[in-house]
Amino acid sequence: MPNNQVELSIVIPIYNEAAGLTSFHASLTAVLKKSDVISYEIIYVDDGSTDQTIDVIKHLNTANKHIKYLPLSRNFGKESAITAGIKFAKGDAIMLLDGDGQHPVELIPKFIDLWLKGNKVVVGIRRSNTKEGLTKKAGSYLFYKTFNMLTKQKLIPGSTDFRLIDKTVRTAFLELKEVDRINRGLIDWLGFKTDYIEFDANPRIYGGAGYNFRKLIKLAIDSYVGFSNAPLYFFGYLGAVISVLSFLLGVIVFIEQVILGDPLAWKFTGTAMLAILIIFLVGLMLTSQGIMSLYVSLTYAQSKGRPLYVIDYDNSIGIIKESGESSKT
Repeated sequence: MPNNQVELSIVIPIYNEAAGLTSFHASLTAVLKKSDVISYEIIYVDDGSTDQTIDVIKHLNTANKHIKYLPLSRNFGKESAITAGIKFAKGDAIMLLDGDGQHPVELIPKFIDLWLKGNKVVVGIRRSNTKEGLTKKAGSYLFYKTFNMLTKQKLIPGSTDFRLIDKTVRTAFLELKEVDRINRGLIDWLGFKTDYIEFDANPRIYGGAGYNFRKLIKLAIDSYVGFSNAPLYFFGYLGAVISVLSFLLGVIVFIEQVILGDPLAWKFTGTAMLAILIIFLVGLMLTSQGIMSLYVSLTYAQSKGRPLYVIDYDNSIGIIKESGESSKT
């Protein structure tokens, strides 16, 4: 696509960002004005702010009619706010970034350059965060290691919502109907051609982190559950191990105590043997729970309603689109 035909939508989820929004918007528009080939719209998605965010946006809109304001009726969370912004975006490319100033807006032209080279997704990879403590760094490292181990996806450590997606990715993304959604994981799941840009996070313009420890834990759990069935099968695997080990122990004890007359002087009492039997039965119960989890897993996968496949029509040759319109040849 020629540069002079670039139409960019910028989706920015915000929640109580009134104090720093004017400064953030000034830095964003300064970058966009330098990129005179870009026709753009800025969509601020207000996730139920309780401060003066709407007044700030109305004031900004008087000077810049490229601004659109999408207010949610209450606080639904960042993932839902991003999804709403993507749905209403009209550009050929959609840029996602936070409104707290941590995502360096001066990198936007680089995102666009990589998109113009044929990448459908361009992901910002955070190298460092000036105020990220040791606990959060360790938690982030553990999350990526665990996520990649439990799922079939490979989430790159440091990948963020600071990313650009093509309009074809937007169309496929909007077909995903999960309620507890992790947008970066869903976009990666779609599998379109992707490139990466590393960046160092800026200090926040104002305020503290929107995600507290409890929200981060919930985000991690939603990620594991949304992209892996391993948690369902855990107790099944555990039950199988317990059953096998307790069965072997029971056989050994029976032979040593009853058949051979306790030559090793283990002196197992009837209570100890009963305990082994109980452990064996617990293992059987956990194994049966694991078997039921197989059926729950199939039902859960069906209920998510993800498409069976995703076609990259922009790179297809000689096939028919679902609308009946022939793709490019």
